[in-house]
Amino acid sequence: MNLNNASIDDVLTKFFGSPNFEKKEIIQSLWSGYGEIARYSFTSQSLANTYGNRQFIVKHITPPNEVQHPRGWASSVSHQRKLESYRVEVNFYKQWANQCNEHCLVPTFLGECRFTEAGQSSQLILMSDLDSQGFTVRASCLTLEQVKLCLRWLAHFHAKFLTPSKALSTDGLWPIGSYWHLSTRQEEWQQMPESVLKTKATKIDRLLNSCEYKTIIHGDAKVANFCFNKDFSDVAAVDFQYVGSGTGVKDLIYLIGSCLSEKECANNFAQLVNEYFHYLTQALGLYQPKLDANLVVQDWKQLVYLAWADFERFLIGWAPNHQKRNLFSHQITQRALNSL
Repeated sequence: MNLNNASIDDVLTKFFGSPNFEKKEIIQSLWSGYGEIARYSFTSQSLANTYGNRQFIVKHITPPNEVQHPRGWASSVSHQRKLESYRVEVNFYKQWANQCNEHCLVPTFLGECRFTEAGQSSQLILMSDLDSQGFTVRASCLTLEQVKLCLRWLAHFHAKFLTPSKALSTDGLWPIGSYWHLSTRQEEWQQMPESVLKTKATKIDRLLNSCEYKTIIHGDAKVANFCFNKDFSDVAAVDFQYVGSGTGVKDLIYLIGSCLSEKECANNFAQLVNEYFHYLTQALGLYQPKLDANLVVQDWKQLVYLAWADFERFLIGWAPNHQKRNLFSHQITQRALNSL
């Protein structure tokens, strides 16, 4: 659907064929001022029945004329990456999300609208509201049991889409999943001081991307993108802007680093990695019975430290004083470099 010089209400009215909805609240702003995510509610029972729930989410993308990046990365490269990320997110919801099940739950895609708003190209991504589906809790840190819940989600998501790398087709998604991979972060790489990690960055990237088995990875699997039910017995995930091809351990290390303290990582990293591979083995048995799960585990386990070092490389260039850059992270990165 294309509309010129329209308001959001105009666009939604045309999309739903009815004006019977209202904006309830803004949930959050998009990164670098690219829009907002808001919760809406149908004021018509028939619309609620049609779409399966009274509430829905609108991701409103309207790129600013002048980008203000929180850390100063406001280049044309960054801008184009963000625009591409929203295109990828829509493609994921259109082509892939319906393959996810209750073990790797994601929002239901309702539709997409592109329009011109006050002379500016804008986009709406409409999806179901996970809050109204029972996933009302967000967290910034997790207990070990809660981390395992997210690891189980990742394992099922990865197992669903896993194939030998040559057979994986990810049309419409990122050729390489994750927002920090080297080919899209050359500016940050240039900012790194000279080091062994900087020198070996290309080799690490190549090893991660040439794994024998690939899947679709979330690409931004931080704790903030998981939604829990009240008793933390179930979880769903959101934000698929950087979904694409890769090894599942990129999601694994990013999740662990996002929700545990340095001490918790140091004490529990090996256990959580093993827990993830336990879940992955079970999920592969469920979805990919013809694949040898042991070969997948063997292929990916050797990449765990490299995946961590790859993210450390990004942080050094992007935000060298970031709190995630600690002694534990340095030690894991050093193990990765020693393994080369």
